[in-house]
Amino acid sequence: MMNQEPKIPNPEKIAQTIKKARLACREMELAGLELEEAIALLEQENRNQRKKYLQKVLS
Repeated sequence: MMNQEPKIPNPEKIAQTIKKARLACREMELAGLELEEAIALLEQENRNQRKKYLQKVLS
């Protein structure tokens, strides 16, 4: 039993797994970019509200 050679995975299975992993990576990258956009919009809205408030207080 000690002399058993390791199993070599099916090349098709390896290619399929790599393809799925690359797709998942791209999907996560897209989700990250969309999240960054949402954060940027919220930050801009926060700045606009703060500016409006300060202008009101100072006028």
